[in-house]
Amino acid sequence: SSGINAEYGEDGIFTYNLTGQNYSDIDFNALKYIMMGEGEIEPLSRYEELKKEALAEEEVERNRALKKIPDMDMHIEDDAVKEIGKFVKGFINFIQFAIDGKKETIRVTDSSNIKVDGLAGKMPEGVPRFNLYRYSHVKDGNSTQFIPVFLYYVPEEGTAKAKSLYPCAIDCFIKRLQNLNADIKLRLEFSDMDDMTEGVLYEMIYPPDRATLLASFKEIKPAKRAGKRGGWVKVLPV
Repeated sequence: SSGINAEYGEDGIFTYNLTGQNYSDIDFNALKYIMMGEGEIEPLSRYEELKKEALAEEEVERNRALKKIPDMDMHIEDDAVKEIGKFVKGFINFIQFAIDGKKETIRVTDSSNIKVDGLAGKMPEGVPRFNLYRYSHVKDGNSTQFIPVFLYYVPEEGTAKAKSLYPCAIDCFIKRLQNLNADIKLRLEFSDMDDMTEGVLYEMIYPPDRATLLASFKEIKPAKRAGKRGGWVKVLPV
């Protein structure tokens, strides 16, 4: 068995005892939340989180290169190409794509006009999806801006085949979308689309400066107990 015990000593210092059969048994993520709850470490700023995720992504890319995982240039089905054309012309602002595992092609599963708060309801449970979304908003009280965003929904759960197919296809698919004039400005990966709010999307496109981020995170009080692990978001180059 494994676990984490925290003891408060007379000298005012917490001592943590971690037990487990081997290194992989120890839940360091839980330890982090416990230490945050005791005020020993502060939550990362959004800048620091993104930097950490970028480094992790670089490590994944290095491992991918070493393992020689191929980029799969999958055929985009005709119906999907037509919907992309509608998106480019401004008739629709949302398209969802799925990979046909048997044919190894990319097909369209949904296309419509929706608001940001409608994105989460479009995501199937436990199945990855590629999404193309045009985010319309008013910046600084001036003119309306239209920003095409590529959203890769990759839930924590799911089949091994789906988890391997989508990462192999994503880069070539984005290149194809750009060749079809999708003009993608931002690429995001989400594990939980409930995390995709109007505020999050806006800040991803127009990130505040580091000082503002640090100030906002200092106002957040650490939880007093280990909580359920939330979703994650990655910002990647297009």
